[in-house]
Amino acid sequence: MGGDAILEIMRLGIGGAFVAVGLVFLLGGAVGLLRFPDIYTRVHGATTANPLGAVVIVTGLAIAAPSLAMAVKLLLLALLLGALGPLWSHVFASAAHAGGLAPVTGKYTAPRPGAGEPT
Repeated sequence: MGGDAILEIMRLGIGGAFVAVGLVFLLGGAVGLLRFPDIYTRVHGATTANPLGAVVIVTGLAIAAPSLAMAVKLLLLALLLGALGPLWSHVFASAAHAGGLAPVTGKYTAPRPGAGEPT
């Protein structure tokens, strides 16, 4: 194996690691979306982790891109995704507030599977 092949394998490995880390962030956002009690905390959990995960994934794809032109396009897409994350968070929370949805107040206990209805 020549030096170019080793560098190519390293570049693809680093890109794959970025994609794997981004998927962990997306998984965290999905768990937050399912576990949080109301729309406001769900919006916070999803729009904090998911744009970051998308940016890391697209950056990993840019590292693994076969051409410089494709890498630049992917990096511009990552920049756009990073800029739109907070915007979508604000839009969702504003729509919920305008629709009259109130946040959960007081102590919240998550339902347990198989425990029946909370009292």
